[in-house]
Amino acid sequence: MRHRIAGFVLAGGLLVLAGLVLVGVHRAEPPKDPPKDAPNLTALEESFKKARVEGKYRMLLRQIKVPKDVDTYQQFKDLGFRDQREYAGEKDLPAGYWVYSAPYWYIWRDLTSVRRPDRQWGPEQATGEPNTMMAGDIVTAWASASQDGQKEWLMLEYDEFVTATAVLVYETFNPGALYRVTAFKPDGEEVEVWAGTDPTTPDSEMGVSEIPVKINFKTNRVKIYIDSPAVPGWNEIDAVGLRDKDKKMHWAVAADASTTYAQPFNAIPTPPDAPQNERIMRLEKEVEELKKTVEDLKKAINNKKDK
Repeated sequence: MRHRIAGFVLAGGLLVLAGLVLVGVHRAEPPKDPPKDAPNLTALEESFKKARVEGKYRMLLRQIKVPKDVDTYQQFKDLGFRDQREYAGEKDLPAGYWVYSAPYWYIWRDLTSVRRPDRQWGPEQATGEPNTMMAGDIVTAWASASQDGQKEWLMLEYDEFVTATAVLVYETFNPGALYRVTAFKPDGEEVEVWAGTDPTTPDSEMGVSEIPVKINFKTNRVKIYIDSPAVPGWNEIDAVGLRDKDKKMHWAVAADASTTYAQPFNAIPTPPDAPQNERIMRLEKEVEELKKTVEDLKKAINNKKDK
């Protein structure tokens, strides 16, 4: 019987130990040249940084393009916390902190001023450098809510936009379930950069899956996909490194996951002005609708005059 114990796993009364193993890799196909009308990524990187409001926010959950909102909010608006599930045709939006940096809305999960503790098996355990030095069911790695209930994902955010050449996934318990890696462009588009068989095999106790990637854009977010049902047991991840073209390693500063075995945090802290922000947003929307109604009436009157 398998027992979760803080710091290690007992299997048949024995403590499971293993060394770190570097294994083979699968190479991604080189990307096609970007179209001539591709957006200015440098400007989009600056937009992203501006939307962080001098480091006030972290862990981007969604990015939606709404160019027309520049008429209401100009080039920038820190709207604060909102719990609005639909907007501008987008659905299933997460609760979070909304910032408009034209032409995008950025929805952030975290206020950097609010320091939350690292939970046992939480996705935040996959941030920073590797710190799980032996194989096993150890609290310093991320684990999904169930052992084999569904396919899972883990998303990592990094401080800088980099030209990535490799993604290194540190698998510390029941490895071998990695099957897909994506990276996000500064405009929010998710791009598959690798898909295949995990270089670390299920019979390994732990290992580092090094995935070479060749992409023609800078990124500061990657997402790894785990086929949990395919490899029995919790498939735990300790860290995900991003190597850039200068061979410098970057470690995640924030992480989010499809599920986690960790105890849930309390609800996202709601600032006192959150209800006021919601009212302001509703009023601004009503003003926009009134403006449109007035314009439609003017057009109807002019058309009637012309007849």
